Order: sequence, then C-alpha cells, then structure tokens
Amino acid sequence: MKIVACILDMMNLRSPETQAEYEIFKQSYKGSCHFCDVVERNPSQIVQQTMTMKVLKNDYPYQYWDKFKVGDHLMIVPVRHTGSFDDFSSEEVKDFFDLLKLYEHNHYSFYSRAPSNTARTIMHLHTHLIKPAAL
Repeated sequence: MKIVACILDMMNLRSPETQAEYEIFKQSYKGSCHFCDVVERNPSQIVQQTMTMKVLKNDYPYQYWDKFKVGDHLMIVPVRHTGSFDDFSSEEVKDFFDLLKLYEHNHYSFYSRAPSNTARTIMHLHTHLIKPAAL
C-alpha cells in the first residue's frame, strides 16, 4: 500500500501546496502576460538573460518529473511575446539552443508544450528546464 501511495504522489507534478497556489493563479490570471511583465512584477525571478531569451525560476515548480524528485525547475522564455517556435527569428533560435545546450550540460531535462496542447495555461512560449534532485 505504501508503494501505491508513493507512485500516486509522484504522478502529481507539484506539491499539494504549490498546486493550490497554481490553481489560484490560473483563476486570477487575466489579460496581461505573466512572462512579459516579469521584469516589473518580480525581477529576482530572472536567473539569466540574453538579448532574446530569459531564464526564469518557476513560480510553481514541479515536485516530481520522470519519477524523480525535482531539485530545480527553471524556464526558458522568449523576451518577445510569441506562442510558437515557428515564429522564432534566427537570433532567437541561436540564443534558445545555446541556452538549451548549457542547461543540458548541467543535467537539466527540457520540455515544451505545443501551442495546441490544452494543458498549456500560458500562451507565451516557455520551455521547462528540470533538474533532478539527485544530481
């Protein structure tokens, strides 16, 4: 029974507290883009920035990913509001992949949802960078 409880707990990406905060955020989020106004709202959330990309600490981090406890959860977010990789300029492509390579080298996995994915709550493109706690 303890194993089943552990498996069910790992199926929840966020801790119960973080998920509750995220649900409140989703209900109150209206109009402005959460990622476009991050500089005014919470500049300390920015970990790194290039001319075209920001790396942000996730406000609502995952607790588990790929059955492992998450040690760090960041996101790569284009500075320019866009919903799809298809809209990237050549400079944005270069900056994005340079950041992916850097974080992959530092043991982060990455994940993005397609624009049509109904689980995507913010339409501004963002790519999750997830590092297991064990590394």
